Amino acid sequence: MAFLNEFLRKYKDYDVIVMNPGLDLVHPEFLHKNFPNSLKCLRFIDDPHLTYSYCLPFSWAFDCAIYCSPSYSNEFTMSEILSLSGLVKHKWFPHCSSNNLKPQYSLKQLKIQLNKRNNKAIYVGNYYTSKAKRLIKIKKELKNNLHIYGRSPLAGFIFPIMSTLMGYPNFKRIKELSTSKRELYYSNYSIGLNMHLSFPSRETGNARLYELAYRGLAQVVDTSEFSAISKIFEPETEILTYSTPNECVDQIKRLQNDKELRNKIAINSYKKSIKDYSYEKVINDTCEWFKTLTTNI
Repeated sequence: MAFLNEFLRKYKDYDVIVMNPGLDLVHPEFLHKNFPNSLKCLRFIDDPHLTYSYCLPFSWAFDCAIYCSPSYSNEFTMSEILSLSGLVKHKWFPHCSSNNLKPQYSLKQLKIQLNKRNNKAIYVGNYYTSKAKRLIKIKKELKNNLHIYGRSPLAGFIFPIMSTLMGYPNFKRIKELSTSKRELYYSNYSIGLNMHLSFPSRETGNARLYELAYRGLAQVVDTSEFSAISKIFEPETEILTYSTPNECVDQIKRLQNDKELRNKIAINSYKKSIKDYSYEKVINDTCEWFKTLTTNI
């Protein structure tokens, strides 16, 4: 109650309050009762568990929602499921607000820098069992042409253990990268491998999707008949897509063997990110949307 009373004291006169599931979600009854004049917005991330556990049950207390994944499930888009839950006022909020996503180079500098990169692929991401199994299959085919980094259990030795159990032994452990090292590594690699948690991918638009584009990597990312990845980047022009580990391998090899295509993908996605997915633009567009909604409260 001390926290709630302090929250009320600090924010009772704010025009807009945005709540994040699982992090700073104030009890919905308290929010509904004590903030009648504020626009209350619920922010959905790309995690189905959080969506059903922390978001949809509390949707009645909110006036609107923002979401990062345009696709959601085999049956619904995210827009459709929000409308069905009563959150008919909603807006796509691209997940480009993390990891200091700012242009690193001018286009001229990027074109020069791309020709100095190592023509190999990099994957950066935290450990999930389902992802690890897919990565092991891809690594088996690409060998030293794919390097994998991120936080993993058992000091990164979970990868050699799992690969051995799957019959594809690889004894190199996965190392974690600091922020500065990640930036340095990105500037050395030509291709970025991206992978969503669900398989076949239903949600789309994780932070890595924008991060790789902003670092000038030609991106290979998973897709499916349910994924709305094409609403974010255009396949074959700004990204390459795959739906199976074998297709992923083929697409990475395709980029390795075609410098012109590789550079075209990297440059086009970089330009698209600057134009449509800068943090400043996304925040400004969302604030303008909030302004239109507050006039109706």
